[in-house]
Amino acid sequence: MADAKQVPSGRISLPYNLIRSLTSPSEKANGVQTWFANVSAREIIKIGTQDNLRTYIAEHQSGKRNFVHKQIALTIEELPDRFINRNSGVTITCTACTVDDNEKVATLTGASIINGAQTQGEIKRYFAALDDDDTSDFLVRAEIIMDPAHEQIVEVAIARNTATTVKSVSQAGARGHLTELKTSIESALPGETIQTSETDTEGLNTQSLLQWTRLLMPEGLLGVSTAGRNFAYKQGGKCLSDFSTWWAARITDERSREFYEFTVQMAPTAVKTYRHYESHDAWNGNHLHEKGKGGGVPEGGRPVRRDKKSNKIVWVAPGILFPILSALSAFVIHDGVKWKLEVPSLFSEEELIRRAIQQYRALDRQVALMGRGEVAYDALSIYTDTIASVLRSQS
Repeated sequence: MADAKQVPSGRISLPYNLIRSLTSPSEKANGVQTWFANVSAREIIKIGTQDNLRTYIAEHQSGKRNFVHKQIALTIEELPDRFINRNSGVTITCTACTVDDNEKVATLTGASIINGAQTQGEIKRYFAALDDDDTSDFLVRAEIIMDPAHEQIVEVAIARNTATTVKSVSQAGARGHLTELKTSIESALPGETIQTSETDTEGLNTQSLLQWTRLLMPEGLLGVSTAGRNFAYKQGGKCLSDFSTWWAARITDERSREFYEFTVQMAPTAVKTYRHYESHDAWNGNHLHEKGKGGGVPEGGRPVRRDKKSNKIVWVAPGILFPILSALSAFVIHDGVKWKLEVPSLFSEEELIRRAIQQYRALDRQVALMGRGEVAYDALSIYTDTIASVLRSQS
């Protein structure tokens, strides 16, 4: 086989051992073509993964190599002639493809591996460990899907990866649902960003961000809802899927637009507020991490974490913090231009934290129970709702 090489206009020349078209009538009607090919492993590593929802998980952190990675490597090392049978191969998408069976070369435009990034990563790892003069090779089976509509390639990537549990954040990121949310965070919080793929190692956890922001939604915006305030804690994944739904319907549905715009606008405030209360000095001195009078340790998760040098609390469990953010929703208003958190002077952060600690102890110091139950949310909201009601009556 000839060597793979880049050719003009974003095309790649991909040699093959054998190729067959399996294009169905419905694919043909949509302008799509599909081939299955036996391709050199050395050629597979030259193809990009820009349209994949996940890159090679162990690329930057070898500790993330799991059982599947090691089994792929074992087959390559011990049974390379059986690799094409033992491995499911790779799926390559492109927007154009021409096949020259005389030269046994396929020319692909915009080629990307959308399924098989872990396989490709392990193949790269194997070849990188060989001596420079070692030219050993083996075959990999590749499915080549040509679709001239790139947006359809994105959908194919999502569908093909759903079976391998690609997290919803990767799907939302690939579809552009998180673009404005990402811009909002980066504009308001310099140096910050959000994760738009499950393989992102930098940035805020997007699901957590959407949970925090959901907690700040005021009753005036939520309206009559069957979901309690504990919804964000109990159904974190639903916060992400709801956001995607709002994004998709924001043009035609006013309620979806309001929810979507609230989330985009208030996300930076949610981050700052969560972090502020997470390291608030009022947590210190309350012995939240210690055993109770009966000798029992806190249940349902660790309640707090301390800095080793200062011995100050720098982290508080979400199960304790979520009811606090929910209570603060009483102070979220729309000023005619945008949403904002406007905390009145009557309000005391220390008092709200005191009440949260009181609830934590009343619930037998069970972190998860505090987060998923409605009692703490209702109890803390009484304080903030009362203040907000008094201020409204005076205006």
